Amino acid sequence: MKEKVKMKVLKAKISHPNKEVFRISELTIVNNSKPLKELVEGEQLINPIEVILHLKSNKIRMGAQGIPYKEKRYSISRGSQRVEAAKKLGYTHIEGIIINE
Repeated sequence: MKEKVKMKVLKAKISHPNKEVFRISELTIVNNSKPLKELVEGEQLINPIEVILHLKSNKIRMGAQGIPYKEKRYSISRGSQRVEAAKKLGYTHIEGIIINE
């Protein structure tokens, strides 16, 4: 039987007409940032993260040792530290906007 996972969303204070909720596990973090200190210390997320939507391609990229690289659908343009803080705080989802539509 499949176990239901409770969704815990880090919501942004600022409203945006295109804001949506992203599953953190589906985001590619471009750089290895430290978690945003202010969020870890209990401050509220002000702005949603900015996300790039990757269109599916038939071209398979190869990673280390010739293993096919599995690309995620989204990558973070701005907000890596916010995502790292959300993960550290136990969030499963975060609010963001797609910037390349």
